[in-house]
Amino acid sequence: MSAPPGWHPQPDGRDRWWDGQQWTDHFRDPVQPSAPDPTAAYGTPPPYTGDPATGSYSTPTSYGAPGGAEGQWPPPKQGMSSGAKGCLIAAVVVVVLVVVAVVVGGIFLARTANRVADDIRSAVPSSSLFPTDLPGGGEPVEVSVGEGFELGSATVEPGWTLGSLAGVGATVDGMTVTFGSGDAGPVLFSMDFDNGASTTCTASPADGSGTGDVSCLPMVDDAPDDGARVTVTPRF
Repeated sequence: MSAPPGWHPQPDGRDRWWDGQQWTDHFRDPVQPSAPDPTAAYGTPPPYTGDPATGSYSTPTSYGAPGGAEGQWPPPKQGMSSGAKGCLIAAVVVVVLVVVAVVVGGIFLARTANRVADDIRSAVPSSSLFPTDLPGGGEPVEVSVGEGFELGSATVEPGWTLGSLAGVGATVDGMTVTFGSGDAGPVLFSMDFDNGASTTCTASPADGSGTGDVSCLPMVDDAPDDGARVTVTPRF
């Protein structure tokens, strides 16, 4: 069997002319295609393999991958797998839900704090609710924040301060009272500050002692400045 005349590739990369009977001395460089061939990247088998002089030929049955390795046509698509896309979408959904939960939680807490403050404001008794003709009542006295003052036979010691309670308002801190001899009863008095804040306080002597700690209701207003004036009115 003899191959038909034509150009055939040689091991050195050139084409050589086969006249149908023998090799000639005609060589040429391989002809480059004018347009890219989509199968070129995956290898295009030559029309014949073998040696035309011996008549041994075979036809390739598959296209080779670049570099001569066998591959597939069309080439596999590159990109993110469906599983990876699903994980990414799930992660985005979780992040969005967390952000929404934080925002909604913040709004809820803010509204709850405002509602609690309003409830306390309406529940805390004003000093005007206490009658002035209770036994042991006395004349109001005006002092500055931190100063001591007299409550009949009892004395409030100096050094008390104003603090704050989160979500409520101002508080009276560190106030103590010393009771006079023969007076073991509790004291009750109101405090009205010049910024509009007010509270009601009470104290009783500790067991076996002539002193006691003063407890005051939290105020729904901000604490006055240091040195602010306050009107103390004994109620009992």
